[in-house]
Amino acid sequence: MSDPAPDSQPLPPDTGGNPPATPPAPAASDPRASGRRGFFANALREVITPVAGLLEKRITPVLSAIENIPAEVERLTAPPPLDQPHVIGGHHAPRNLHLPTAHTPKALPERYLRPPGAMEAGRFEQVCSTCGACVAACPAGAIQLDPNGLAGDGFPYIVARDQPCVVCESLACMKSCPSGALKLVDRAAIRMGVAAVDALMCLRNSGEECTLCLDVCPMGKDFGEQPALIVSTETGRVRVRKNICIGCGLCESRCPTDPAAITILPEKGEYDIIVA
Repeated sequence: MSDPAPDSQPLPPDTGGNPPATPPAPAASDPRASGRRGFFANALREVITPVAGLLEKRITPVLSAIENIPAEVERLTAPPPLDQPHVIGGHHAPRNLHLPTAHTPKALPERYLRPPGAMEAGRFEQVCSTCGACVAACPAGAIQLDPNGLAGDGFPYIVARDQPCVVCESLACMKSCPSGALKLVDRAAIRMGVAAVDALMCLRNSGEECTLCLDVCPMGKDFGEQPALIVSTETGRVRVRKNICIGCGLCESRCPTDPAAITILPEKGEYDIIVA
């Protein structure tokens, strides 16, 4: 048996006729390129890091506030316990405070009188200028004038139950009227209305000896005229002499019953001497 030739080499494995794959050569390393990339990376990092920190400080509270909005809304809108103090202007105050309400106008009077010396109904409203001179002149503050034009139809009026006419000696309202709607007349000739008595409401009907209305009536006492109010000797009830009553309202304002047993009805014409 002969030995193989010294220069013979082992055959490569069969690749099916294709040339063997050549492994890629390792990339050449460029020290200068690597240095440039590191420089720019470090520089970019130095620039972005502070900005990122600043953005985080700015954005984080905003995001936190947005997340807390529902809870904050619920806290602010939820009614607090009534027994807990509430801080108003730095001071503690109870929770059950009364809130201010819109002003409620006073109810319009069901009955009202025109001032002393007023012209007859219809004519008075045509002549009166609603200047308010009589209101300012009245020493008792009895004459009123509604600036809204509702009470008294917008003209001067008197509510006897609230504040009657005191029939002042100066007759100031009549003298102050510039339009002539209030005529100057003698005190005994004033006719604002006439008193009417509800005998069943009157305290005398229950046996009490009340004479307050008689005591304040100016007729027969202040003017030297016959009294407008008398007590019947037959029934013991208060009676009104319509032709003497001037309708000042002093009796109605002094009556102790509620509603008043004696009231003043506005002037409507002539009156009978005898009344029930």
